[in-house]
Amino acid sequence: MKKTQAILCLTVLCGLIAATGASAAEKLNLMWGSTSASSGLYPMNVAMADVINRTLDDVHVTVVETGGTGDNFKGMERKELQFGQGSDCNIHMAQTGTGIYQGKLFEEPRMLFVAHPLAYVVAVTEESGVKSLSDLDGKSFSPGLKGSVGEILYYKALPAFGIKPQFVPSSTGDAVEAMKDRRIVGFVKATATTVPDSAIQDVSTMRKVRILGFNDKEKEIFKQLFPVYNFFTVPASIYEQEEDVSVVGERFGVSVSASLPEDVVYRIFKALYENREQIAATYPGIRGHDVLQMTADSVCWLHPGVIKYLKEIGVEPRPEQYPPEYKAH
Repeated sequence: MKKTQAILCLTVLCGLIAATGASAAEKLNLMWGSTSASSGLYPMNVAMADVINRTLDDVHVTVVETGGTGDNFKGMERKELQFGQGSDCNIHMAQTGTGIYQGKLFEEPRMLFVAHPLAYVVAVTEESGVKSLSDLDGKSFSPGLKGSVGEILYYKALPAFGIKPQFVPSSTGDAVEAMKDRRIVGFVKATATTVPDSAIQDVSTMRKVRILGFNDKEKEIFKQLFPVYNFFTVPASIYEQEEDVSVVGERFGVSVSASLPEDVVYRIFKALYENREQIAATYPGIRGHDVLQMTADSVCWLHPGVIKYLKEIGVEPRPEQYPPEYKAH
């Protein structure tokens, strides 16, 4: 009798192990490229991944720290990442090998989800005396997180304006400390337009900060360089300034690999959209924005899974948003 019970227990145990192994094998493990952990945008990536992990039983997402959008696209091309923090203008240029990615065509990035407008602001210390972009000429200045879009944009734009700072490449954390220590006058930071950025707030604990805007001539030159970009207003109240400033920006969100199946991306987008308030609890920058409409308004190719969801709820993407791999149902 005891022998029979032992055999039965062993059989059940083996069955459980086999079932667990099968379950683990069926779970899709995906990598999510974000940005610097010291960035105020990093929590958005973590919040979105958390929603996916809690909502979809067969998908698990791991967030990894990266140098930002440029790094994420490279990781996606190498099939090391399946997601990457990014914005619609950047995805469009990567998909077409134009603008900041001139001659560097990326096959994988597709738009997954737009969270909010994103501004690439120039933050300087007030004590530096810098009151306009032209005042950066000859000054020690960080163009942004190494490998980030902000870095690429300002490396090209400032010289085009006739402004030649002493560029100091650095991570977000290093740039913050350098501003506090007066080793640089300022830095470029990607940030939401409705809430203050944590890195800029960190600097302001020691040095009063000023956000610089673009004048009309600078806007004109910038649009010639990068036609797909927009300009947004950063309200004076966000950083306790005297007036609103106009800064360059785009629609910010997450790109997803074209290689991921349509049904998987459909369920991921559905989970993110339907749980957006949970994301906002961790990352307030998303609150108050129509993420569905912004995704539908983006200027790049959408993933077929996103298109499936949009069409299902009655939103018809524009013809130019359909990627080459899209197949009508």
